[in-house]
Amino acid sequence: MTSSSIPSQRWATVLFLGALLLFAAGSRPSYALDLREAIQRSLASDPRLTAGRFEIEAARGGVIQAGKRPNPELSVDLEDFGGSGEYRGVESATLTIALSQKFELGGKRDARLAVAHGKEDVANAEIAVLMRDIIAQTKLDYIQVLGAQRRVELLTSAAKRFDDLVPALRRRVEAGASPQADVTRGEVAAAVARVAIDKAASELTNAKRQLVSNWSGILRDASVVAGHLRHNGHRPAPIQVLLANVDEHPAVRAWAAVYAQRRGELALQGATAVPDLTLGGGVSRMFDTDDTAFRLSGSIPLPVHDRNEGGIYEAEQRLAKTAHYRNATRVQLRRKIIEAYTEFEASCIEARRLLDDILPLSRRATENVQSSFQQGRLTVKDLLDANRDQYDTEVQQLDADIRCHMGAAKIEALTARSPFQHGWEAVTRRQ
Repeated sequence: MTSSSIPSQRWATVLFLGALLLFAAGSRPSYALDLREAIQRSLASDPRLTAGRFEIEAARGGVIQAGKRPNPELSVDLEDFGGSGEYRGVESATLTIALSQKFELGGKRDARLAVAHGKEDVANAEIAVLMRDIIAQTKLDYIQVLGAQRRVELLTSAAKRFDDLVPALRRRVEAGASPQADVTRGEVAAAVARVAIDKAASELTNAKRQLVSNWSGILRDASVVAGHLRHNGHRPAPIQVLLANVDEHPAVRAWAAVYAQRRGELALQGATAVPDLTLGGGVSRMFDTDDTAFRLSGSIPLPVHDRNEGGIYEAEQRLAKTAHYRNATRVQLRRKIIEAYTEFEASCIEARRLLDDILPLSRRATENVQSSFQQGRLTVKDLLDANRDQYDTEVQQLDADIRCHMGAAKIEALTARSPFQHGWEAVTRRQ
């Protein structure tokens, strides 16, 4: 090989590595997915929301139609023609042209409008409930991804500690300060940690798949997820404050809208019992005398047999049923809030105590054991146990943290207020 070929090979290697870096940069997503965008994608792609919006538009059409008055009626009558004798032909015929109008009495139009507006309010409330459910599910899946990412980080750190320990153990064995079994113990601990990393990485991938499924996305949508679980010293809001706002939840407001609709239906059934008045007027032309005369008419049904008692009774019962359903929804929400708050508060307390008190102690204990091991006062088993204890404490704190943030997301879906008094953000904004 000539000396001139060496630089050319080096340049080829540099160009190849540069091409790999450009390819990697091109394949890497230009941004990290954050919670706000995940929620926006979920809301934008959910077909139930699209169907709900069509229902709202349909309800608006119902409002327009409910406000319409009855159309006037044009009638044309031709009498006394095509018979026999003097009624043969049309010489003795009478032509009458009349225009009549029905006048609704009893407030029927206002009652119809109340029913139509109630249906529109129900459709809007159902959309609000559905949006809240979609947001809550996306938050829960997002928190799971953040927790899975943190678990991989913790395992990677633990594996590195074990990997760094193995060479030191080999040197001690070579120096005659430790038996060969100590190296084997260290290698086993490092191998187990690497297996745990593979498992955690698989769980992270599945958590990302679950997240992107909210908008039927692909795994690449969540290749980089921004944010981490955090605590800022916030305190949970008193549960009495959260329970006091139950009536503001869209599920309760939906039943309030249904109640307004049912009340309009009751008014409509009552108005139906009131007969409508029809007035008309026209002109008649008598061909045999070549005369013209005006004509007036009026009619009103007589409520002798049907006064709509059954329709009124049915509407009354449905109205009473709706009131009980609204109260039942309120009771169920309060129960769910209490259950979620109990788990949420306990998890947040556990996570905060572990983070502030236990984890620092565990890390200092590992450092002390490490120092004593290097001085020959403790065995490798003591050192491995200390590292495992530290990792177990870190995982316990992470699990409590995940439950705390998931509990907050659940409470947010059940109440009209944030569960924290001073605000809360589960993730950082996009970098």
